[in-house]
Amino acid sequence: MTATTAGQAEHCYAERRWLGYAGLMPFIACTAALMFASNPAWRAVASDTLLNYAAVIASFLGAVHWGFAARTNDDFTVARLRWGVMPALIAWVLLAVAPVSLAFAGFAVLFGLILSADRYFLPVLDDAYRRLRLQLSSVVITTLAAAAVATHGAS
Repeated sequence: MTATTAGQAEHCYAERRWLGYAGLMPFIACTAALMFASNPAWRAVASDTLLNYAAVIASFLGAVHWGFAARTNDDFTVARLRWGVMPALIAWVLLAVAPVSLAFAGFAVLFGLILSADRYFLPVLDDAYRRLRLQLSSVVITTLAAAAVATHGAS
């Protein structure tokens, strides 16, 4: 790897890190509002915002599999395509029919499944990306589990 290529790779890793951490802000802020806001209107906004953001991010992470499948043709291509739509479909069901607390718990499980599927179906991802995804997913799963607890018993 040349110095230029190494510099470009480090810049890419830095971009991934700050963008990934920035993407955690809605999870953390909305969960904090659910846990600490006394105003029911703020809690309702935080709940709706967090559920919708979780659905968007789950769909985005599923779409990574479609992008990868478009570039490869191996034994996992069909499985990647099929899995790629699952996060969006599961998120849709959670938004449509699950009570709020159960939806948050469902999203926590979904993000665990997404992380596991990524590790299985996308083995070419570099170690730095895998470490970052583990860190990000850990925060996402924790905030969604906390949101499930904070909304338990809420209508």
